[in-house]
Amino acid sequence: MVIKSYTFEAEPVLMDFHDFRHCTFKRCRLIFCGYSNIRIDNCRFEDCRWEFSGPAMATLELLSNLHRSGSEMGRLIVQQAIAIITQPPPGMPVQAPAPALQQQPNPAPSPQPPAPTLPSAPTSDPSQGQGR
Repeated sequence: MVIKSYTFEAEPVLMDFHDFRHCTFKRCRLIFCGYSNIRIDNCRFEDCRWEFSGPAMATLELLSNLHRSGSEMGRLIVQQAIAIITQPPPGMPVQAPAPALQQQPNPAPSPQPPAPTLPSAPTSDPSQGQGR
């Protein structure tokens, strides 16, 4: 269901099955169960809290358990999930990466004054015949 330009305030909002456009959410509990995709277009959120339930929560628990398992397979599955989350959706233009900052060549180091030399301590070798 499409919901346009509506303000939700201090209430639980079931996000599943909805297409929110230009809505405002103030102090709401946003509940996502994972039974459908949702669309959020140009909405504002003020002091809201997301809650997950049903299949969405089961997915998060699975990923959390895999991450905590310490296994190589668990690590790979979690990395794959993160890659899916962070990649742009198909058909969305990919933003060019920011240009790399050019490093200025390091200036030649300024000459350092020589370190002060401490006088050597006298040796107490008896074969040197000191004190005779």
